[in-house]
Amino acid sequence: MYRLPSLAPNPAAAVCRDFFVVCRHFIARLVLVGLLIGAGLFAGGIAAAQSAPPQPFVTSPPASIPAWGDPYQLNSAANAGVAPAVGIFGNGGFLNGPIFGGSQGYTATAPYIVDDPYYLGNAQPPGLNAPIVDMPPTMQSGMLGGSFMGNLGQRLDSRFYFRAEYLLWDTSGMGTPPLVTTSPAGTPQDIAGVLGEPGTSVLFGGGKINGGATSGFMTRSGMWFTKEQRASLESEFFWVGGQDDGYTGYSDGSVILARPFFDIDSGQETAQLLSYPDIVSGSVNVQSDSELMSYLLSGRFALCPPTGTCCQPCGARERTDWLIGYRYLKLEDSLQINESLQSELTSAPGSVALTDNFRTKNQFNGLQLGVIHVEPLQRGWFESALRVALGNNKQTLNINGNTTYTESGVTDTYPGGLYAQRTNSGSFTRDQFVFVPELRLRLGLRVTDRFHFTIGYSALYLPNVIRAGEQIDTDINPGLIPEESDPLTGALRPQVQWIQSDYIAHGLNLGGELQF
Repeated sequence: MYRLPSLAPNPAAAVCRDFFVVCRHFIARLVLVGLLIGAGLFAGGIAAAQSAPPQPFVTSPPASIPAWGDPYQLNSAANAGVAPAVGIFGNGGFLNGPIFGGSQGYTATAPYIVDDPYYLGNAQPPGLNAPIVDMPPTMQSGMLGGSFMGNLGQRLDSRFYFRAEYLLWDTSGMGTPPLVTTSPAGTPQDIAGVLGEPGTSVLFGGGKINGGATSGFMTRSGMWFTKEQRASLESEFFWVGGQDDGYTGYSDGSVILARPFFDIDSGQETAQLLSYPDIVSGSVNVQSDSELMSYLLSGRFALCPPTGTCCQPCGARERTDWLIGYRYLKLEDSLQINESLQSELTSAPGSVALTDNFRTKNQFNGLQLGVIHVEPLQRGWFESALRVALGNNKQTLNINGNTTYTESGVTDTYPGGLYAQRTNSGSFTRDQFVFVPELRLRLGLRVTDRFHFTIGYSALYLPNVIRAGEQIDTDINPGLIPEESDPLTGALRPQVQWIQSDYIAHGLNLGGELQF
């Protein structure tokens, strides 16, 4: 009995797969421990806020310049001693106003000068040494008691960030062999629609499909653990899809339609006729779909934060962060061919319905590493990121087909179509170890203290992937076409091919970032 060639085990891929299974369990436990620690700190903060005595009122500016609610440290030093910008947690904001017991804020009685709205140094501008208020503000009791919600809001202010972007990317298409052909009227039946014959032209296939420009979206959110913004936990998700090239054709016999293949018994090109004058009429429909999605959960750690002295050469206006985490990528393709034929021969009436279905899935699980650099500008910031993921790509291939004959009111269904026969039908998997590099460039333009408009460029390279259209084997033993010949002679074709290619997705990102 013939068996499909077995796939040799890949020790490196197996070790890699086991390693990342352990990593996933470790990350899950690490996140759980972090949540428990965070809950403890939150409870401790509540107790401290309820038991802490009222703080004395300060009538002179503080000795150091605090960060006023900007993850990229872009606010002016002239804001020292003045209430942070109104926001969700800001002084006078929703959770820090009189309703919840927050402070009314400070009122400056002397003017101050702002020379640089994005000043990040430690020098104090003129006018900052003037008395801040003439009398202390009135503290409100609030609905939730004292200034508890105000203190909590000040602790959490500017710890969170959320980014949403529209993606206009260009992606790599998948190759297909010629799938539908035609020939001029009057072409002899034995060469109609046959590749390489005079007049034969390809209506669909024979190149790349599901490539070029397409749309998608990306979201990213995170939380800084400390007000100095030295470490954060962030997640990212993006999806790119909607690529569905296809073809639909119908003819009553007047226009020749065919599906080409190579007959391995005769050793020459031939074709299955879908429409030919006075012999057969029919239709053909080719459908395809491609989509890419990604999920990332990572920790972000400051190598050179915008405050402190950990990295003097970086300067006070820049920050550089390391990135480490878990990355999941999925590239999925499908290609389906449906045909319906009606005999035009009075001596052999009947109809045929046939389907070929090819589906591929590439699922990457791996370790994500990277570095992010942020450079503040006069009215915004510029971010550059270089990331690489290394891990296992699980390739899954599904092939199936069926044929239905209806003759004299009797219907029979058989497994197998034209390109999908019992020799290559089924579900197949294998593992490949790959590196996935990625480049990100973004320019942020400040609209308000908390909202930034973003525009950027992204490029992702995913090597060693399988695509649905590239797994079609057009070398066919005609004896396998239902109903299969008995006994069958000749080679068992088509077969599983495992053709690999590289996938590139790159393009424009357009959106905004909210800091709160």
